[in-house]
Amino acid sequence: MNKLVTITTKFYDKSGSRIIGLDVQSRYKDSLNANSQTTDKLGLFVFQASPNRIVEILAKPPNQKDYTVFKTINSTIHSSVKNPIKVQLPKTINEYKKVKQSISTKGIVSTFFKIFDVNGKVLKNFPIQSRPKGKGNSPDKYTNDEGIVEVRSSPNRDIEILVLTSNDTFVLKSSINSSNGVSQPIFIKLDEPYEKFKSASTIKILDRDGSDYIVEKTNVEMLVVENGKKQLFSISNGKLPLQSMVGQKLEFTVYKPDGKPLKTQTYMATRVKNNPVEFHLDVDITKGSTAQNNPEINKKVKVDILITMDQMKKMWPKASATKIQPILDELNSDLTGYKLDTRLRQAHFMAQVRQEVGSSFSLREQVEYMGPTALKQIGYYRTHHKQADIDGYKKGQGPANGEVIANRMYDDNYRSAKYKLGNTSPGDGWKYLGRGLKQLTGKNNYQDLTNMYSTIWPGEKVDFVKNPELIEQPKYAVRSAIRFWLKFKLYDVADKGANGEQVDAITKVINEATNSYADRRAHFVQARKIFI
Repeated sequence: MNKLVTITTKFYDKSGSRIIGLDVQSRYKDSLNANSQTTDKLGLFVFQASPNRIVEILAKPPNQKDYTVFKTINSTIHSSVKNPIKVQLPKTINEYKKVKQSISTKGIVSTFFKIFDVNGKVLKNFPIQSRPKGKGNSPDKYTNDEGIVEVRSSPNRDIEILVLTSNDTFVLKSSINSSNGVSQPIFIKLDEPYEKFKSASTIKILDRDGSDYIVEKTNVEMLVVENGKKQLFSISNGKLPLQSMVGQKLEFTVYKPDGKPLKTQTYMATRVKNNPVEFHLDVDITKGSTAQNNPEINKKVKVDILITMDQMKKMWPKASATKIQPILDELNSDLTGYKLDTRLRQAHFMAQVRQEVGSSFSLREQVEYMGPTALKQIGYYRTHHKQADIDGYKKGQGPANGEVIANRMYDDNYRSAKYKLGNTSPGDGWKYLGRGLKQLTGKNNYQDLTNMYSTIWPGEKVDFVKNPELIEQPKYAVRSAIRFWLKFKLYDVADKGANGEQVDAITKVINEATNSYADRRAHFVQARKIFI
């Protein structure tokens, strides 16, 4: 059994005053269980956790209805009474005390719920229904990739949440008043394990006229979107029996007899027992053949070049497989669309990522570990060397104050016009510090990602300016980098060759003023050996 580690945190309000008697909690990320305490006379909250676990630290300030996550840490971080982990609230205690939880009388409010199975597994794309108390159900809603679903209603409305069971019925699991909206998700736990939600269905393949697509030895490729795994089926009757999990996203590609793929079709089971699903293909069938001719299957279906865990571990030997796996899954979900469909492109992409996230594969810029020498090359500190000596990280003294460093380093008032980031308000530097595989930095770049996001991933709309910390999540960490890769067509540069010249050209687009050109070339030499 792992030995527990002791974690010491200290709570401050916006003014920097310690907070005594504050309601606080700690919990493992995505856990239903929380450890509740109040801060002591020094503002300290001391708790224990298992080693190397992601821990969320929550608090409920005065006049607040719910606990809010104010910090997320890895339990391996060092802390003590003399060197506690700082948790700072965005308002002063007096400001919280002045807040009155008024009830809106008009408009729409949002209440969020997070769905787990009986074992605590987060349920993605899982169906729920909502309704005003005692009234008819709404159409299905589905949880997102974090297991969260938004329910919109009038303010101060009694609402009920129903969840799917393995018998394909919906049962009431939560009843709550919407009040003025609840931003912190309310946890709902099913009575069954997710394994019981195995779905059975049949896919019927039809041509453009609705006739059965019956071609002997038709190859159908199935992609599991979440992990990039593929499976190839061969059918001759136009029907594919299918077993999958409720909420599991799948993509199917049917290949013509000459080996050419038809348009990819998507599928997701929403019930344990699903009605047959029809895929209509843009092709004509005449007596079991394509309308044009009767070619034999003479081509082997080409399988995309997937990025493997072995390759990633060679590139980042210090990073855990647990950290890498969700990154790997997102990358492999659409190698073609992401323009990472050749080994050369992958090598160039990974070389740049290696420089951005470092050997530890950190999805957030570790400004608290930047020493004075590094700081003196950037923004405010270029002309304030003494302050860099004061603010910078010193070995053996624990992490520096990253918030202070980021706010000074990325303040537009100390940056030339060419390198301004859009950080014009107090706190912007810290709020929009580097995140994701490309370490997206600055409010302007967060806004650009928000603007482009739904054009690359239709049907999804995310505001990264309002929710910048989302980019620390694997899915968005990858997509923030992909957006940049696609916007500036860096894949075209990668296609030109495997030399330092191409590496430098890509680096110049990412960060022209960086002093890491040589490092990135060295990373490419390593990536070339691994990926090509």
